[in-house]
Amino acid sequence: MNPFLKIKPFSILLLVSIHLYCTHGFAQQKDPETIILSLQEAVNLAKENNDWIAMAKLSKDVAESELKEIKSHALPHVVAQASGKKLSNVILYEHGLHDSESLPPPPSTYQANFGIEASFNLYSGGKHEAAIEESEIRTKLSEIKIEQQSGSISLQVIQNYLEILRLSKLDSLHKEQINREEIRLKNINSLYKNGKVTRSDVLRAEINLSNEQFSRKENQSDIQIFHNRLTVLLKIPEETNVILKDTAVASQISELTAFENPTANRAYSFLTAKENTALQEAKIKGAKSNFYPSIELISAYEFNYPNYLVFPNLDEAYSIGFIGFKMSYSLSSLYQNNHKVRAEKEHLKELKIKENAVQDHLKLELSSLKIKLKDTKEKIEIAKKNIEQSNVNLNIVSTKYFNQLALLTDLLEADNLYLQSKYKLIEAQTSLLNYYYQILYNTGKI
Repeated sequence: MNPFLKIKPFSILLLVSIHLYCTHGFAQQKDPETIILSLQEAVNLAKENNDWIAMAKLSKDVAESELKEIKSHALPHVVAQASGKKLSNVILYEHGLHDSESLPPPPSTYQANFGIEASFNLYSGGKHEAAIEESEIRTKLSEIKIEQQSGSISLQVIQNYLEILRLSKLDSLHKEQINREEIRLKNINSLYKNGKVTRSDVLRAEINLSNEQFSRKENQSDIQIFHNRLTVLLKIPEETNVILKDTAVASQISELTAFENPTANRAYSFLTAKENTALQEAKIKGAKSNFYPSIELISAYEFNYPNYLVFPNLDEAYSIGFIGFKMSYSLSSLYQNNHKVRAEKEHLKELKIKENAVQDHLKLELSSLKIKLKDTKEKIEIAKKNIEQSNVNLNIVSTKYFNQLALLTDLLEADNLYLQSKYKLIEAQTSLLNYYYQILYNTGKI
């Protein structure tokens, strides 16, 4: 007998229900999430989630903790100590190691001590102040690092966002072109059936259509690649369907280009170079402090047992304390520290030159971006005129071709000019926005 016939109908129904439920639940889990983001929302999400920004923030927390620790050195240094001992018998020897005698140590076999020592730095040649200044500058550098990392990630998000927009517009352009190619091929086939054109015209039109379909496929793959890059920057699942809200961002060009003359004084790299110079100056102060003595106020109070202050020693406890000062000076610093100070000064000269070089590089970069920005604005106006002219030209040549007054080569060339003029407009609009946001990044505004 078939063993499956022994299974009751209710059990079969239950198993099928469980299978359908699990399958439905699994399908629900696999459904990708869809989020709609504006350009600013994408930037804000990256600032919240991106790991590189999170690492920079943790570095700042570390720098702030180190600053607090260094500042705490200005407080008195206090040490509490206690000890307890049980002594063995004292072994006395006569005649070398012969004739030994064991006696309990006077006045007691037990010893105990408890005391507190405190010291307070009065003067150290500015060493502590230089250390605090160094730590404060390191904290500033960590803050600049956060801003720089945040600006860098924001710029990458913006560039990927704009690239997806550009490719999406190109996809629409390819789709429009494919529709036009299909209509043209249909009309050419009609002419071919009527014997008005040769087979080569049909083949040329088919090849043109295939090339356009191929280009669209490549473009769609590029969209997916930049989509994946954007999800990584936003730290969201790769399968998330991100819909870009600001599809008309390129139309805001007139507003975006109206900004003040860019300056490199707030650039992240320049601020970092400037703070590194200040840090080196603080290091020189710390190195010079080794030429000066160190003076401390010291104090202690302790309880002791037994009393070893008097002779013979007494089996009693006593307490005693003191207050005074301590001065120390390293004589070797007179011939060793000179080299260290000289090396730190040479390094400072190097950092000042680097600071000037960074500023010059930024000025050149901003100047180049301004030229490109102005040039791209002019290209946009030219591209708009070209679209109008090439559209008129396409219509004229198309009419001539279907009236047997022009060759297919002329029609395809006119069509290609029209397509290229629209493509150049999209490229110029995207480039203008890219240059604009690069200027913002180089001036420390994103």
